[in-house]
Amino acid sequence: MTIAHPDLPDDQWLAASERAYKDSVDAYYGSPETMGKGGQERYRIAEFGVAVFHYAKSIVMLHTAYGCARMENRQPSPADAWIVEGFCNALEASLDQHPRAPVDEVAGIVTHRLRDIAADCDRVGASSQLYRHALETVGRCAPSAQS
Repeated sequence: MTIAHPDLPDDQWLAASERAYKDSVDAYYGSPETMGKGGQERYRIAEFGVAVFHYAKSIVMLHTAYGCARMENRQPSPADAWIVEGFCNALEASLDQHPRAPVDEVAGIVTHRLRDIAADCDRVGASSQLYRHALETVGRCAPSAQS
């Protein structure tokens, strides 16, 4: 198992976290839940940066199900909370330990996906509160990723 050594400078730590994610991601493909499980496992062992990338991929998968697949097989619901909140918690924990980690790219990807999911919810009359709350959290943590 590849790990990102916590004593690395912030930028190197994030790059190492992304490498560790890429080394482990194949075991979690399938559904947003299986990808999110990778985030849970890495968060549990305090590999917050790796968890960020797993949760981000899980949110991208949710976006695909809701936007691209037009909610045919899955609809936004409170069941997504642990994934969305997991990303926010992992991002916050990452920045607590590595305040200058360059998270804007991954946070920006998640921001765009969450905005789209929230808009899709509004379009079909579903609650977008979970996704909009996450947007606020990501915006507070990584304000330059909001553009």
